[in-house]
Amino acid sequence: MIDLGVSLFYIGFALLGVIVSAVLCLVPGLHVYNVMGFAFLIYFAFLSEIQDHMYFIMFLVGLVVGYSILFTIPTIYLSAPDDSTVWIMYPSQKYLMQGRGHEAVLLTTVGAIVGVLIMLIAIPLFMQQLKLLREIIKPHMFWIVGAVVMFILLSEFPKDFDRGKSKLKKLWVGWSTILAGYLTFLLSSILGIIIFNKTLVPADRAFQTLGAVFIGMFAASSLLVAIFTDKDIPKQTISRTVEVKKEEIFRGGVGGTLGGLFAAFIPAITAGVGALLAGHATAAKGERTFIISQGSNRVLYFVGAVVLFFTAIGMRKGALTIGMNLFYTPETQAELYIVLAGIAIGSAFALGLILILSRGVLKLIQRVRYQTLSIVALIGVTLIVFFMLSWQGLIIYVVSTGIGLIPVLFHSRRMNCLAVILVPIWLNMSGIGGDIAAGLGLF
Repeated sequence: MIDLGVSLFYIGFALLGVIVSAVLCLVPGLHVYNVMGFAFLIYFAFLSEIQDHMYFIMFLVGLVVGYSILFTIPTIYLSAPDDSTVWIMYPSQKYLMQGRGHEAVLLTTVGAIVGVLIMLIAIPLFMQQLKLLREIIKPHMFWIVGAVVMFILLSEFPKDFDRGKSKLKKLWVGWSTILAGYLTFLLSSILGIIIFNKTLVPADRAFQTLGAVFIGMFAASSLLVAIFTDKDIPKQTISRTVEVKKEEIFRGGVGGTLGGLFAAFIPAITAGVGALLAGHATAAKGERTFIISQGSNRVLYFVGAVVLFFTAIGMRKGALTIGMNLFYTPETQAELYIVLAGIAIGSAFALGLILILSRGVLKLIQRVRYQTLSIVALIGVTLIVFFMLSWQGLIIYVVSTGIGLIPVLFHSRRMNCLAVILVPIWLNMSGIGGDIAAGLGLF
């Protein structure tokens, strides 16, 4: 049994994590796992002798909770998605260009609320069933991930097929998007195989390598497009309410929850991939439904993985749970309940903060040219990569940015960039990852 006073201190550290995430989320492209990596280094170097690890753990939980909810703001207003929000970009950007950016934030917040409620109720209630499911599918992870890879490739489809005067031109326009998607997938796969098998950066910072990749593929590429297109953001309307039907909340919330839970449950699957699969599985239609689903999907992916770690399942998915498992293993249900309380209170706090931050960022982008903000943001993320990984990281960053620009310029899906994680892990599951790496001269 945990003392009430100690429990309140734990909750306080979770709220501190949310506050820190609120500040960090204003830096476009900065992933919570990059920050967490530095937090672990500091903890192991100076604070590891502290007997009660729950204070640090609750701070990290608050950090993830805040990030999963608040990173919507730079995604919508500054066009700087990460691997989990790349799927939300187009509907939300459409809302922004219609002067309804704050409405997109509200819709995502609705989805986050649904996701938090379902997670807090369903995962603890059905933890034994989830544990059984985990044991059943564990021997089949290889072909499940392989099926996801094939689905991503086969579901790439032509866009703008009617453009072009001749039939040959129309055929080329249709196939150019598909080929660009496959090229993105291929190059991302090769890059992933290299960074998973070869240390290209200082050894003590190798755990941050994927940070440079994702910042380049998703944040820097978007910011470059924003700079060179020189678009202006129209006047935004700050509405206090949002028109949404109960059916849209239900379909979006359930669809996003399924996608986020699948991503939290299956190795190598990220929130963006989970959103793609859930959208097809639930036949989600409509922009509001789509945006709502992304709010719940994101929360289930990041925070759901934490809850699964503290349940009887004991899963280790994501940088947070893998890092915590180095020095801490949950042993009692009381720890689960205090984490759930931290998630519930931290989520409520973050949901209040997002409304304040959204209004503040809206005022900023109305006063400062969007191109100027994009240039500042690009300089910022580039400096982040340099401080994380030195000049070697900048090389990875530049290559990743080039790959991320392909789908943007040719209007194919940016989802193909996630092959940088999917393919190397899938190959390692199959037992041939080492042979392929050796064939590429990486050993």
